[in-house]
Amino acid sequence: MLKVLNKMTIFIVLASLAALLTIPAAAMDFSVSAVLPGNQRPNGSAFFDLLVHPGQEQDLIVEISNTRSTDIVVLVETITASTSRNGQINYTASGKMDDSLEHSFEDIVAMPQSYYDIPAKTTIQVPISLTVPDAPFSGAILGSIRVLREATQEEKDAAGAIVNQYAHVTAVRLVQSENAEEIPADFALGEINVELVNYRASIIANVSNTQPIIIKGATASAVIYPKGSDQAIFEDSIESLDFAPNSVFPYSFVDREGYGIDAGDYTVAINIGYDGRDWNFRQDFTIDPKTADEVNEGAVNQHGQVRPEAEGIAPAETPAWVYIMIAIGGAVLTALIALVIMVARRKPALVA
Repeated sequence: MLKVLNKMTIFIVLASLAALLTIPAAAMDFSVSAVLPGNQRPNGSAFFDLLVHPGQEQDLIVEISNTRSTDIVVLVETITASTSRNGQINYTASGKMDDSLEHSFEDIVAMPQSYYDIPAKTTIQVPISLTVPDAPFSGAILGSIRVLREATQEEKDAAGAIVNQYAHVTAVRLVQSENAEEIPADFALGEINVELVNYRASIIANVSNTQPIIIKGATASAVIYPKGSDQAIFEDSIESLDFAPNSVFPYSFVDREGYGIDAGDYTVAINIGYDGRDWNFRQDFTIDPKTADEVNEGAVNQHGQVRPEAEGIAPAETPAWVYIMIAIGGAVLTALIALVIMVARRKPALVA
């Protein structure tokens, strides 16, 4: 019980430290809009939704407006849409893609530069060169143009360890016919890994959308058993699951209770439901002792209890860096409290 309370104290101190050191860099003080070209599909979209043909070359132009009274610097990036751990289409960062992907968005676009200086109260246009593959493609190519305002030195100095930054994302969808995405869905279960997710030991089952279509509103359910047993150690269900084209959903089974993940042989059973059809996958996998030890030792929530559903879960010691963070957090909190008391004592009394 004492060990559990110590872990709770660790999280409280770390959360307090993060809150003290996090100062927003700025509100969204710039705007981004797409300059829609003539081949924009007539569906009212504010993002780039383009009908293209093989070998076509054109510029995708975004307007970036600096609404501040001071100059800013922005980073412009192109990203291939993927599927996040939360089961949503991710336009903000690169993710896992399936081997069936023929053309990533990043591979068919280019920019003259990545960083742009924008004077105060000024709007600039940034061109992104698009070269459509010479060979016809099926379905859709999905990506985004991400614009991130760089924090100023003053903001970094004020924030300390953590600086919040703000980005604007403009989606891009490319198709070669109006019915391009009328392709039957199909899914596959790939490799199964063990890794840390938010510093918690996790089993990852990689589920792929193998088709060049956007999947919206699929369902998923999954169970993981020790091989040869019918006693589940993980169970999960998802009511609404979205996939980017030809992307991998890292279905994550996170050890939130802190029991750890034991080495051994396991079986995963996953059901994906979409458009009136079901895909049922069942796959055996093995977790070797070295991998189990590594993820358990790296997890911040290990408390040494044995999982009720299975035996042999090895407890992991609290990582040394956690205690270092406690010491730093305690010092910062002590200094802040002393500063508040000092300021309060120096403040003159109000005269009625």
